[in-house]
Amino acid sequence: MIQRRSLLKLTALLLLIVALIAAAGWWAYRQTQAQRSGELGLSGLTQPVTVHYDAWGIPHIDAGNDADAYRALGYVHAQDRLFQMDILRRIGAGRLSELFGEESYATDRFFRTLGISRYARAYAERLESQPDAAHVKLILAYQDGINQYIEQGNVPLEYRLLLAHPDYFSLADIAHVMGYMAYSFAEAFKTDALVDHVRGTLGERHLRDLVPGWPANRPKPAPTGQVSTLDPLLEQLAAVEHALPAGQFLGSNAWAVDGRRSQSGKPMLANDPHIGFAVPAVWYEAHIRTPEHEVYGHFLAGLPFPLLGHTRHHSWGLTMLMNDEVDFYRERVNPDNPRQVWDRNRWRELEQHEEVIRIRGQEDRLVRMFSSRRGPIINDQPGGLQQEIDRRPVSLFWTFLDPQSDSTEAFYGFSRATSMAEFEEAAAKHWSPGLNVIYADVEDNIAKWAAGRIKRWPNSNNGFALLNGAAERDEFMGYQPFSANPREINPRRGQVWSANNPPEADNPRRVLPGYYAPTDRANRIGELLDVERPLNLLDFKAMQMDSRRPQAQAMVTEALPLLRDDLLNAELRGPAAQARGLLAQWDGAFDRDSIGATIFQRWEENLMRALFADELGPRYEFFQNTNMAQKTLAQLFWTPASPWWDNREQPTRDGRQAAIEYAWVETIESLASQLGTEPEQWRWEKIAYLQHKHPLDGKLPFADRLSTAPVPVDGGRETLNNMRFALGGTAYRVEAGPSTRRLIDLADMEAGLGINPLGQSGNPSDRHYKDQAEAFNEGRYRAELFDWRAIEALPDRLELIPARRRPR
Repeated sequence: MIQRRSLLKLTALLLLIVALIAAAGWWAYRQTQAQRSGELGLSGLTQPVTVHYDAWGIPHIDAGNDADAYRALGYVHAQDRLFQMDILRRIGAGRLSELFGEESYATDRFFRTLGISRYARAYAERLESQPDAAHVKLILAYQDGINQYIEQGNVPLEYRLLLAHPDYFSLADIAHVMGYMAYSFAEAFKTDALVDHVRGTLGERHLRDLVPGWPANRPKPAPTGQVSTLDPLLEQLAAVEHALPAGQFLGSNAWAVDGRRSQSGKPMLANDPHIGFAVPAVWYEAHIRTPEHEVYGHFLAGLPFPLLGHTRHHSWGLTMLMNDEVDFYRERVNPDNPRQVWDRNRWRELEQHEEVIRIRGQEDRLVRMFSSRRGPIINDQPGGLQQEIDRRPVSLFWTFLDPQSDSTEAFYGFSRATSMAEFEEAAAKHWSPGLNVIYADVEDNIAKWAAGRIKRWPNSNNGFALLNGAAERDEFMGYQPFSANPREINPRRGQVWSANNPPEADNPRRVLPGYYAPTDRANRIGELLDVERPLNLLDFKAMQMDSRRPQAQAMVTEALPLLRDDLLNAELRGPAAQARGLLAQWDGAFDRDSIGATIFQRWEENLMRALFADELGPRYEFFQNTNMAQKTLAQLFWTPASPWWDNREQPTRDGRQAAIEYAWVETIESLASQLGTEPEQWRWEKIAYLQHKHPLDGKLPFADRLSTAPVPVDGGRETLNNMRFALGGTAYRVEAGPSTRRLIDLADMEAGLGINPLGQSGNPSDRHYKDQAEAFNEGRYRAELFDWRAIEALPDRLELIPARRRPR
């Protein structure tokens, strides 16, 4: 009896402890909620600011002056997205190890080597030297708002789980965030390393059939037999990108038509930037009104000015220009002094840099890096190129690192412009990364500008090749003036568009070199806009949700005669015949209930492997997920004589026909094994899904609960509704896609439409954490509220009042 009584007491005590832990956890969970009503003191304000919150948690900030508005923006942005802000700046700064420990050291070391943190320190000094500049004043006000939230706001759940606390934001953090964005735009980091490998190991014939840029742009042949100097960079990139806790910027769609082409009689604009999906979603929406300006914008975490948005006068969107702003230089080393390289007819010392990386739970590590006149030496990392046969250092020339590089003033100007000419002046101030800016205004203007510094021809803008650091012919020749950048202003056809394709050029020899996306989306936009009737927002919605790939249908039509069921074992010939029939009937759409989409995607993946894997060996796993792989496959499918069709490992599979047949056999066998032998069950939704991953997922126990549940999707790789996933597995987890969908009709600026893939808040307990996810997945939109009569009637209102600053 006594023993039983003791056992009951022990059980009761354990239950009490569990209950207390659960209660404490629930209290901590609820403590992360944003304050969206009532009154709150904020120092530095000159007047009270009213923040109206709409049904989706989007703040509409009404302030008496710009400085107060942006101080308020910093505060409300931080209370919804502080952890996201911190993660983005830490990536660019190389400071993830402070939160996550040893597992992030390689990532930090890589980003330190790129030189972003050194650029950021110089950038901060430059802004501090111009404190009276209008955009600098607002940057400081915005960051002051963030820092006040850090001082007095609720600590986000992620910091509680990590037992950590955020530190204050500084001017350098603007550059850290921009640096990460510029890095993820720079396709050259992947492409040039792969092209260099092909050049060095496979030779001229294989090299000239690659399509790193646009189908008309091919890399220049070079001597063969060289060791690939950038091979280890591929391994570093693969490891770093796998470990990144934030989405990358991958591509975009945008288009606009003028009043002649729209039913409303005014221009219309559509934009959906393609960025890695994550928790929370990339963009933070906010609406600002002051006597000086008004803008409804989409803000990147940590940046005070909207990259996308609309005013009462105009709307704008962005896509990646994909221009070549990165070059790698193979340096010539002094045989008598390895710290010197040949530069402009004499030996010059490499500059040494020392930085400290703090690692949670371990001692700090001092890292030494070097740079040439052109930029950082990228192959001086432990385990890097100095241990390879080719020991020559490779320096990185990157437009973003130019001492004059800045983009904040351009983004500041986008929302301040009162005419197309003023907007163009703002676009001219943008440096890096290269962007296509799509514009429409109430005066019936539409335009597209290539914004960013573009290198002059010839060799300093050739792309794809390692340059010779000792050769005068490869010397950087400076940037062309903005007036020479590609542009379209009020074209006769009444439409402008971009899908990461090269800007149009009258002379094919003057096509801007770059790392462009496959042609599918660009061709599809052109096809859907090429109609005689006027267009409306319903047409634009259908375009953004379009999931067809006509080029895939063309490949199927060509291959069908070769897809024989007698290629397979007897037990799979029936399913193979059924699958061939379903593929023949396929309309090219990657809808969730499509069977043809499943068969084609698996066959195309197997065909890509048959075409490239034998030549590329272990590097194929990285290559298959690059734009270059998709573009080259689309080109070589129609080029049976290419040497890439030769199979070095199994000569019986030589030639295009053999590869097509082999890919078909692999497709039927794999799908039958995975989904069963009834092809009617091979629906797209069974292998393709979208799941938004939280940065802590996989780093802490139970953190997977912060990620979303998998859901089926419509769309595929390079459809207009672009759902990007990695190849190489049996299922396709969508990793990137439309980070927002926006539709603006300039005839009624208060009827703008948009959608967020998840929700406005980054706090898991918040009702706006994922309240837009279902609508996004179903292709629905919500209003982007711009009508102040409706805004002022909203029930959630936060009053920010001037207050004294609490001592730090």
